[in-house]
Amino acid sequence: MKGRKIFGNLVPYGQVWRAGANEATAFHTDSDLVVGGKPVPAGNYTLFAIPNPDKWTLIISKKTGEWGTDYPGEANDLARVDMKVLALAMPMEKFTISFALAGDTCTMRMEWEGTRASIEMAKK
Repeated sequence: MKGRKIFGNLVPYGQVWRAGANEATAFHTDSDLVVGGKPVPAGNYTLFAIPNPDKWTLIISKKTGEWGTDYPGEANDLARVDMKVLALAMPMEKFTISFALAGDTCTMRMEWEGTRASIEMAKK
């Protein structure tokens, strides 16, 4: 964060964000998944997000290899799914993507500043 206001400032609300820095965030799965209720076949994808104060949208793009903020457009979207948002008890200085396994499901979390956006995924 380096003392900066992140969401709603450095990362504007309501606009597509690369969910990281420099290269867009790559996502690879060896298995067919269900992410937020949407089927995601095994393969390589790029993740983008649209942050808002109370809800985020995760975008799974079929196009890969983007640099920076170059979102390839909705025509390349495999899926758009709603993410849950909650406030963190302690600020997260560095943007972090983590996965928490619980039984047959996994929760992907994106955390930065005082925000956690999360989504459930499972093998199809």
